[in-house]
Amino acid sequence: MADMLRFRKFTGEKLEIAARVNDLEAPAGEFLTTRTVWLADGTPDGLADGLELRQHRPVPGDHRAAGYARLDSEILAGRLLHQVAAGREYPPELARLYGDEATSAEPYALFDPYRGESLRDVGAYLSADFDQFTAGLLSGLCWLAGAGIAHRSISPDTVLWDSFAGQVQITDFSRSAPFGIARTPLRGAEEWISPESRPDSCSGMVGPTDDVWGAVRLLYYVRSNGNPLTRRDQLADFGLAETFSGLLDKVIGPPEGRPTARELIVDGLRRPYLLPGVVDSRKSLIAGREKFLNARARKYRDGPGPPVPGGFWDDVLWWPAHREAAGPQGNPR
Repeated sequence: MADMLRFRKFTGEKLEIAARVNDLEAPAGEFLTTRTVWLADGTPDGLADGLELRQHRPVPGDHRAAGYARLDSEILAGRLLHQVAAGREYPPELARLYGDEATSAEPYALFDPYRGESLRDVGAYLSADFDQFTAGLLSGLCWLAGAGIAHRSISPDTVLWDSFAGQVQITDFSRSAPFGIARTPLRGAEEWISPESRPDSCSGMVGPTDDVWGAVRLLYYVRSNGNPLTRRDQLADFGLAETFSGLLDKVIGPPEGRPTARELIVDGLRRPYLLPGVVDSRKSLIAGREKFLNARARKYRDGPGPPVPGGFWDDVLWWPAHREAAGPQGNPR
């Protein structure tokens, strides 16, 4: 089925392109669906052979408003990552936003195709690639921290492994949130939700250690062939505590005392920090956030839409206030 897509590419360019659309849809996280589209490339067979992308859209029906909010989170995360990459492609450890239509009554986001299978399916087969998996997962989290974003839902369902390329990919940013805003409660499998984000104990502000709680559990899940991490003393299993120079013990505690992903790489694994330098993005954060709010206001001109979080601007204030912890050129340390 052919269609015409009008969207903003990650470069900021506004495009109108014919596309072939697959009408078969599948869930893409909670309250979102995905289908495959192929963009025309200008050749006679363009619709058949054009660029393949994933199109994420809010679910229809009673949960559509929640779907709008989840889609907004995916778009914001993708745009901030592109700002941090400063014209370069951000790495394949993170699902890449290609473009979005955030202002119409039928909004959507376009992503490059996901690479790999969920760890729920392949986690038990990663023993030989564990070191590569660990480095890829933590590097992806460092890029998110560099953009001032917490994923908040790291689990075997949102992290993929491409066994052919030996590559991690973090997907589904629908629950992500900027650093510095008040945490909102998350629902789902409790073992993958950090205590500070659970409905019965949600508190504090989103920060750079939020994702470490889930990441360490995921490392144990993979290293143990799918067993859950339920006790602090299990961190000594498989040499994990020794591998990370004792830093993992702090992960069990409150978020303020946890190591960051960068600290797990540099101080734990004793490896060089390879994340490219990024500029201090406070000004671009402010400008990008204002554009996002203006576009959002146009989309909901006939009604209030989902409420804007009370601490929506707090991450812009958080960034310079924690400049010493950010390192040269805005890199998280």
